[in-house]
Amino acid sequence: MSQTPMAGHPTLPPPPGGQQATPEPQHRRRWIVPVAIGVVVLLIAGVAWFAINRGDTAEAQPLALSFTQGQEQTYAIHTTMDAQMSSDAFGDQSLQMDLSETVGWKVTSVDEDGAATIEVTVSDLSGSLNGEPVPTEDIPPLEMKIAADGRVLSAGGIAFGGSRDTQGFGFPGMEQLTPILPDAGEKVSVGDSWEKTFSQDFPFGDGTVEFTASSTYARNETVDGREAAVIQTELSVPLDLTISLSELLKALGPELSGATGPGGDLGELADASIAYDGHGSLSQTSWVDLEAKELLKTESDGDFDIDLGFQGIPGIGDAPVDIAFTGTFTQSLDAR
Repeated sequence: MSQTPMAGHPTLPPPPGGQQATPEPQHRRRWIVPVAIGVVVLLIAGVAWFAINRGDTAEAQPLALSFTQGQEQTYAIHTTMDAQMSSDAFGDQSLQMDLSETVGWKVTSVDEDGAATIEVTVSDLSGSLNGEPVPTEDIPPLEMKIAADGRVLSAGGIAFGGSRDTQGFGFPGMEQLTPILPDAGEKVSVGDSWEKTFSQDFPFGDGTVEFTASSTYARNETVDGREAAVIQTELSVPLDLTISLSELLKALGPELSGATGPGGDLGELADASIAYDGHGSLSQTSWVDLEAKELLKTESDGDFDIDLGFQGIPGIGDAPVDIAFTGTFTQSLDAR
């Protein structure tokens, strides 16, 4: 049976192979565009995720602080404290402190293990203690020793925790502002964790400052154009030590917080001591430059619950005086 084309309608050639073209169902065409868009979105999201997290999937690498003799670094440090002091002898006293200071580090020597002896100077001290401005007189340089894995091995016994820049308020251990990193040469990747226990020298009495630290390599971030490893650490600091007050004041200055008063005699404090018994804890996040191996910044907060036992203090009698010292604190450090 033959078909004759209608007038005005040209005849289309048959498809190759003699197959007639089958119109694509309308519902199938309707899904092509959304599916194509979805694929493109997924591809873009995947590329973006890779770009953002490319550092997190890098090969495992050692994390450490690197020091060289003569190296200098300046940090801005901000410390706050909200505390309460309670005693049967003196009653209750609240303590609110807010301090800002500029701290200069100069590496004076580096031992074979990479630990640096650092001269620490404090300037631009400002802030308040219970609403009153803190004194701004010069603070003598301190000497700290910091290991390549960030452990503060020595802080002059007083740095950032009881030194004159905090008016004597604080506790040994607060100066652990550097991150606790893995052992030298140990390679870690994002997500890895490690634990450490260590002691810090305390030269003005009996005992040591003990630390238990649990750290995690959380992620990588960019800080002022520098790729940095973000280290999160939980620190526990049990305290059981005794300070010789006369030795401490020789280092801090005899008029610390009116301890002896103007013209006071340190000889009156020859047998005076303060016993620390209690606990402090610290949550810390640090950013370490992956290439330069330098500390860029740290943010910390913590709490403490300490019994202070004063013995041999002129004017308070022969019996020991106990003071409960509890509260919370924050610390931040930023490289300049």
